[in-house]
Formats: sequence, structure tokens, C-alpha cells
Amino acid sequence: MSELWLLLQSPASNAATNMAMDEALLRDAAQRRLPLLRVYAWAQPAVSVGYFQNFPTDLAPKYEIVRRPTGGGVVYHGNDTTYTVVVPPGHPLYEMPTAAAYRALHRAVATALGQGAELCDSVPSLPRGQYECFQRPMPGDVVAGGKKLAGAAQRRTKHGMLHQGSIAANVSADQLQSGFHKTFQAEFQPYELLSVEKALAERLAREKYATDAWNRKVQHRAGR
Repeated sequence: MSELWLLLQSPASNAATNMAMDEALLRDAAQRRLPLLRVYAWAQPAVSVGYFQNFPTDLAPKYEIVRRPTGGGVVYHGNDTTYTVVVPPGHPLYEMPTAAAYRALHRAVATALGQGAELCDSVPSLPRGQYECFQRPMPGDVVAGGKKLAGAAQRRTKHGMLHQGSIAANVSADQLQSGFHKTFQAEFQPYELLSVEKALAERLAREKYATDAWNRKVQHRAGR
């Protein structure tokens, strides 16, 4: 049985706008009631860091740097394909444990990438402190020949679930749609941002994601 999804193809934007748009879409997920796939690009080379990562001062002279609202490591953007999935509360993906939802979405990405792409099952030993997301695959990541091709991070709130993914390959929106259709029987309908979503994204970009207060703050994991 098919399921209706929304597809948003965003123009290349700066780092703050990209993260702000994802948060705006998350905040409005319950009102949309449908899962949404967003495919987007970066206006200039950028680096995003996970919510709990320290600010990579050494990279600041070369890249536009933004802190994501999700976890994970350091991700370089510009030659990758970035996408976001936002699902409303009550959706099966929202109700799944994080690891299960992560694998389910990455099965769709692996299907989009084609032959040779599969999900990683091994558990690596990660270095302490800051690390690059594509240094080594984590369980549920997409790999081919032992090399990591796609990773992601998730966040759940009362508004819904946000899944932010990066693919180390040039993948079209049509390819991603095909992978999600085969995995979730998703039928896509084009989506345009509502005026209230645009206004919220612009405000979040200006007041949060473009500020040092957000990007350079030091995060501490609970219990540490």
C-alpha cells in the first residue's frame, strides 16, 4: 500500500539557512501530518558539526561552519548530497527506536545508491573528543566495500522526528525518490514552503544558526 510523502527541493543556501530551514520544517511537522523529504545544497564549502561537538576553530578560516540541531561528528559539505527527512508524531518512523528508524531510512538511501551499497553492522572504536563523521562507519550507515557512503543523525521532539543525512556521492532527487518509493512505497507530491515556515526559517537563521552564541558554545554530554 502506497503512502503519500512530500518532496521539497531547496536551492543552494548558506549554512545557517540550511539548518534553520530544517528546524522550521521540524516545528511544523505535526501540522503537515505527512512525512517530508528535503534535498538541498550548499552555496559555498561548509562544515556542519554535531550538537555535542566542540567548535572546530582550525577549520573556520576555510569553511562556513554551523552547528546542527542533531548529533554526530564533523561533516564537510559541498561535494556531498544532503537530504533531510521530517516525520510527524505518530508516524511509524517516529515510533521506532532511533537505531531502527536510522536503519530503515538508510535502507532507502542504499537502494537509491544501487548495487554494492549495504548497511554497516560493525561497531567501531571512535576516538575521544571531536571526530569526522566519515572517518569510519557506524552501525546502520551505508557502506560499499567497507567505505562509508552515507551517514546521518536524528532528533526527536514533540513536533516530530528530524533526520539529517549526508551522502558522499552525487545523488539526484529522482534517485532518492526511487529509493524511498521502493523501501516505503512512498508516492511523492511536490511541496513549497509556507510563508510562516519561510519567516520562521529566516528568523532562526538570523537569530540562532548564524550566531557565535550557537555555533561556538561548548556542549557537555549528560553525566560527564
